[in-house]
Amino acid sequence: MKWYAVYVKAKHERKVFEMLQRRDIEAYLPLRKVVRQWSDRKKTVEEPLIRGYLFVRIDIRRYYETISVPGIINFVRFDNRPAIIPEHQINDLKLFLKNDIPGLEVTNERIKKGQLVKIRTGAFANFIGEISELRGRKRLLIRIDQLGCIIHADLGSNQVELIEAVEIERFGK
Repeated sequence: MKWYAVYVKAKHERKVFEMLQRRDIEAYLPLRKVVRQWSDRKKTVEEPLIRGYLFVRIDIRRYYETISVPGIINFVRFDNRPAIIPEHQINDLKLFLKNDIPGLEVTNERIKKGQLVKIRTGAFANFIGEISELRGRKRLLIRIDQLGCIIHADLGSNQVELIEAVEIERFGK
């Protein structure tokens, strides 16, 4: 049996997970704890770490049974075949979540040179910048020209968020 990733309908991760369990299909739904603020209180809730995805451990002969579960859209594919997720990666993910790292965030956005980002933290929080250089997998060089001069800031990819061109007007670039 091998691990596979499946796409599921938005906000259906838990329902699909429960349906898979009822059909005796081994599934893994990585959850993270986040604090949500309501007007009258704060509450810690669990939400899917990777929205829209679940992992299933099946013999490929159970492919059609698995994909027929309501809410499953398709298997994640590589070279037009269901992509096999190595067991050690599932185990690493479980271990990672067990250690409960605060501020953990997962994104499937691909960051590229030239994209516009909004800086989320630090002295330049809420400034708009352009990615001028990628420095490894987690570091970015951001050009910020809102101050009337060009400043290059070396930031972590977790300190910025991609913005759409439509959003730029709201931030006043």
